[in-house]
Amino acid sequence: MYSVAAAAIYRFIVGALLALLIVGCASAPLLPDKTQSYFYDLEPPASPLVRLAQSQAGSGVALLADPEEALQVRLGLAELAQATLDLQYYLWQGDDSGLSLSHEVLAAADRGVRVRILLDDIYHSGRDSAYQTLNSHPNVQVRLFNPMGNRGAAKMPNYAFNKSTFNYRMHNKIFLVDGVAAVLGGRNIGDEYFGRNSSFNFQDIDALTMGSVVANVGEAFDLFWNSEFAVPVEALSQQSLQAIDAAQRNRLSAARQRVRSGDKEHGAVVSDPAWLERLAKGLLWTNARILVDRPDRGGEYPDSAFTAFTEDPELTPLSAVQIQTAYLIPNGPMLGNLTALSENGVDVRILTNSAASTNHGAVHAYYAKYRKQLLSANIELYEVQGTGALAAYLDRVGEDAHAGLHTKAMVVDGRLSVIGSYNMDPRSRVWNSEIALVVDDANFAAEVLQEMERDFAPEAAWRLSLDENESLVWTGELEGAETQLHHDPGSTWWDRLIWSLFRILPLENEL
Repeated sequence: MYSVAAAAIYRFIVGALLALLIVGCASAPLLPDKTQSYFYDLEPPASPLVRLAQSQAGSGVALLADPEEALQVRLGLAELAQATLDLQYYLWQGDDSGLSLSHEVLAAADRGVRVRILLDDIYHSGRDSAYQTLNSHPNVQVRLFNPMGNRGAAKMPNYAFNKSTFNYRMHNKIFLVDGVAAVLGGRNIGDEYFGRNSSFNFQDIDALTMGSVVANVGEAFDLFWNSEFAVPVEALSQQSLQAIDAAQRNRLSAARQRVRSGDKEHGAVVSDPAWLERLAKGLLWTNARILVDRPDRGGEYPDSAFTAFTEDPELTPLSAVQIQTAYLIPNGPMLGNLTALSENGVDVRILTNSAASTNHGAVHAYYAKYRKQLLSANIELYEVQGTGALAAYLDRVGEDAHAGLHTKAMVVDGRLSVIGSYNMDPRSRVWNSEIALVVDDANFAAEVLQEMERDFAPEAAWRLSLDENESLVWTGELEGAETQLHHDPGSTWWDRLIWSLFRILPLENEL
């Protein structure tokens, strides 16, 4: 019995060492002959969407703060696509929201629309067969950004052993239709981003844009699509392409119907001819531009475009800046910049996740050590409660869901709004590519601030302060009564111990 067990252990150790050796040597395939394509290759016919986008000078923008509306606008625009549909996302899940969008992708491809899908590879382990199936449609192309040569179970160890190559991820989010209408913002594709998860939903903000700025969105998509990092999914698998079958289409259709039946307010294009007219009335025609990182960051281009943007003297806040960021680790120049603003009389107000609302405990562990420094610099700091008013607002499926913050937005001096994918952490500043819509308009800023105000409210967020002993205090409302706590809400002593131990590890600049 002992010899059998010893032999099994020996085989396990040898196998593990061989797996690590293989993982350490894995890399993505090189594709020097990859086909180039561009958003303007196919000119759409004079459809109602195209006529709307060309109806006025400048850029039309509309805030998409409501999670249901954010989903329905994407699905509705996909239904209207006549020539091209270009989708770029960090995460696309296989739940009702993701399957509904897959349904619209295939419906568009069936009617002759060229579909290009570019996804980051990091969180899509085990999805290759699904991408292969979509890619089998003659009008659909799927590419993965900076993919790993090892797929399946070896994928994450491969990442760990090759961080210098694979740490750079594509965090951009673009939904581009016919080269004339686009949705930008923080939302990935998944139920929790659209208020459809029964246990946990994210607060987030997107913006719909049309007009002149959309050409820049198309250029941003093409920059990544044609880069050396975007690898066609068929190059990553030896499996033969499997065309989508009737059973799979029925599954997508059923998900689409479930999502459509829940759309009580915003309607859908097929069932409501007035949908586009309502969309048009919500557009504010103004000045907007795109801020986007390069796909080849590092080396000659080490700094994020967002770093240069925030350090531009012409954009420096003079009176107030309100920030919502899902992940806050203000190291590098960030803490000094925020402190300098406050010292110059600028009101700085920041909302981020609490221990109870975050989906990344490691980020919270490192963020926690900066809280006293921020408060000592007279910066207003708030944390999402995780339950309460914001959770109730986001919950659209009749369950008692928790809430988390996923928004990446900023308003400067009640005038300049930035809505995109950039978090205030080292990963966005150093490793990820990011994109944002920048709108210079006081009316639009007022809309963004109104949405933010609900999230800062005491029934939705804790306001942090320091007591006479320089200890942290959390103040908010629970069931209508003001409440003060003296440790991280929702945490235990064990959680706080783990955070302290975690901070010993040299991981801060990875997060």
